[in-house]
Amino acid sequence: MSEQPAPEAFPVAQVVLVIPADRAFDYRIPPGLQGMIRLGARVSVPFGRRQTQGFCVGLVAESEHAKLKDITELLDAEPLLSPTMLRMTRWMADYYACSWGESLAAALPGSMRRVRRGRKVRTVLLRLDKTEAREEAERQEKAHRPRARVLQALIRGGGELPLARLIGEAKTSVSPVYTLAKSGVVELVDREEPSALASLGAIEPEPPRTLTEEQATALASITSAASGGGFGVTLLYGITGSGKTEVYLQALAEVVAGGRQGIVLVPEIALTPQTVSRFRRRFERVAVWHSALGDAERRTQWQKMRAGQVDVVIGARSAIFAPFPRLGLIVIDEEHESSFKQSQSPRYHARDVGVVRARLENAHVILGSATPSLESTRNCELGKYTLVRLRERVGGGRLPEVQRVDMRQEIAELKRFTLVSRQLHEATRNALDRREQVILFLNRRGFSTAVLCTNCGTTLSCEHCDVPLTFHKGIGRLLCHYCFTELAPPSDCPSCQVPKLVYRGFGTEKVEDELRALFPKHRLLRADSDTMKSRRHYENLFEDMRAGEIDILIGTQMIAKGLDFPNVSVVGVLAADAALSLPDFRASERTYQLIAQVAGRAGRRSEGGQVVVQSFDPDHFSIDAASSHDYGSFYKQELENRRELGYPPFSRLMRIVVQGKQPDRVRKFAFRLKGELLGAGGRDEVAILGPAPAPIAYLLGRHRWHLLVKTDEARIRRRVVDAVRRHQALRGAVRCQIDVDPYDLL
Repeated sequence: MSEQPAPEAFPVAQVVLVIPADRAFDYRIPPGLQGMIRLGARVSVPFGRRQTQGFCVGLVAESEHAKLKDITELLDAEPLLSPTMLRMTRWMADYYACSWGESLAAALPGSMRRVRRGRKVRTVLLRLDKTEAREEAERQEKAHRPRARVLQALIRGGGELPLARLIGEAKTSVSPVYTLAKSGVVELVDREEPSALASLGAIEPEPPRTLTEEQATALASITSAASGGGFGVTLLYGITGSGKTEVYLQALAEVVAGGRQGIVLVPEIALTPQTVSRFRRRFERVAVWHSALGDAERRTQWQKMRAGQVDVVIGARSAIFAPFPRLGLIVIDEEHESSFKQSQSPRYHARDVGVVRARLENAHVILGSATPSLESTRNCELGKYTLVRLRERVGGGRLPEVQRVDMRQEIAELKRFTLVSRQLHEATRNALDRREQVILFLNRRGFSTAVLCTNCGTTLSCEHCDVPLTFHKGIGRLLCHYCFTELAPPSDCPSCQVPKLVYRGFGTEKVEDELRALFPKHRLLRADSDTMKSRRHYENLFEDMRAGEIDILIGTQMIAKGLDFPNVSVVGVLAADAALSLPDFRASERTYQLIAQVAGRAGRRSEGGQVVVQSFDPDHFSIDAASSHDYGSFYKQELENRRELGYPPFSRLMRIVVQGKQPDRVRKFAFRLKGELLGAGGRDEVAILGPAPAPIAYLLGRHRWHLLVKTDEARIRRRVVDAVRRHQALRGAVRCQIDVDPYDLL
């Protein structure tokens, strides 16, 4: 598959369909298409009683099947997928236990099959400036709350939102919008559907910055390894603020100057505006690739990349499939991030797929992080990757001082519960007095994370999922964060009908409420998935923080990494130990990474900063190491823990989730499957934990059990997959999901 065979020599095409079946189907190439069909091209074929699309993955002289159906139509004059991409997607199918069709679908965006032309969109424009709009929203809060929510959504959206999105964000109907339009507060217009790139505008180019000695050494190591055109992986381990992005930029400049192209992956869409801005100042031909792009724009960007009209693409995990003809460098920023792992089939990890793609294309990979994953650090120890260090901040800045607060002692001394400790309150007040900015981090959204009855002890849970409902005060509703069920809060307990419901726990919405009460004269912004719903919201956040229009930023993990705001001098980490209670072997690693990353937002200027870490377990080794900026001690302790338990990087994990609507059938099936898996692997070659009820044992209306399979042997993993697939064929009302190298064990 390394090069295209002469198509005229083969009358039979092997076609992979985008369905779960992991096999290719033979089709006859009719006389009118002889010599035209090539590997990687899409074709339309009959399958059962319908027409469907597939990819040509092979051309052969004859088939073992006597009777073949004809290909109906060739959909691409030129193949959409190169032979290299076909090999990579075949590897994905084998490794991640999915069908080849599913991995091919991941590599080719759906927009290539369904083009959506530009269309008119009814849009609402705010006719007041920010100050006037806020004053009007306060007036409407007393007169008509739905109109107030409309105005607040427009303010967050930068004064302009499509009507459909505005209604969704404001949780209302069109009536309040029309009322505001009649009074001249807003205006409704029809506009072309906005482009994710049209708003970028012109930008002033920026010359390369002078590198520190450490940066220059790192760059020399990377360019030396990449200049020969051979495969290699460099782990760029640099503390926050050490200038990793400048190293990426100058390494990419070398690659582009040599006529090749580069992919830059970032873990959060929140990072994209800032990252795109920096890269556009250095490169003229930059593409952006993430979920905010419309279908038509995705198609345009994809075609430009495939034609070699783009030098650098910046995007989320799916950008790893960018169709560059001359790929030279892949940069994966924040390589430790779990958002690079796809949650749906194919459950690939973009970092690992990137390494495989680079090997196939003789390209180089830079994995960048201030808190590298244990797997990547271990690969450096084993000689698979090259480790390059950046130990100092650019400009002479120093890592911030970290103060740990034991919330058990704090609550005992205050004799009441508090979200904000005295130390954090004082540090925040002092920073605001100096006209500096503050970031408060809590990785839980909503107002109250549980509603329970003090009479009978019932916790209000989702009827479709085994999780407590979260109260969102802004919309006055109880929400399930898994299936999005929404309920009005009851006045009486649904179980005992006694009015004894109390609200417990806290999320970012409650923190915002408390901070507004503590600092009523200062400007606050909450950044979580409830408020950051579009690309414009992220851009506004970045611009407003840079302009000093936000004094206190409260947010979840989307603000914990990558963002560089020089005027932030204080960072508060609330509930730093929240992740430690999760049944996940990566809980300590995630805790360390989140604290270290969010702490890195403080003190980006030379005078340093202050970080307050609040926890009920402040002496846990992960919190202690993060507070001391000591990755080495954390890595040593965590690596030993993993070694003793046989977890990655000392084994490969496969998680198998068995689920169905009948709990007894699911349980029995899980135990039968374990016996089959032990027979497939041999008791000495495979370790199986479980089966046991999944931590979330009831999700989206299905009962769930899971098993964890530990083995380093590729042949054993293949046997396990085959065994699961045999059971899948007989499963009836029970489903199995295989997740290779899982990042979510809930």
